[in-house]
Amino acid sequence: MRMDKELSRRSGNRIEQKMREQDYEKLSVFILSVLERAGSEGMTLHDLVQEAQQRFNADFKGNVSWYLREVKHDLELRKLILKTISPKREQIIRLNSEKKWWFN
Repeated sequence: MRMDKELSRRSGNRIEQKMREQDYEKLSVFILSVLERAGSEGMTLHDLVQEAQQRFNADFKGNVSWYLREVKHDLELRKLILKTISPKREQIIRLNSEKKWWFN
């Protein structure tokens, strides 16, 4: 899966940071594979962020949760993953069963 656009952030007086394509690839595969293992019930955004931080904190310069959320948002826009809100007001994320992500 290739990144269609350049994801970047600007924070206060900091210099703008751009996500490298390899980081996007790494996180998109991570998100999709974790959600595939989670099955139809999906998982909370909080749990997804925690798992990513445990796995990738040493690999990323900066905040892993920002990178993960940007990639998650892009995957939502591509309709590869779906987001719902639980009664506890938590984001539940699951794979879109109508779209096969490995062909994109």
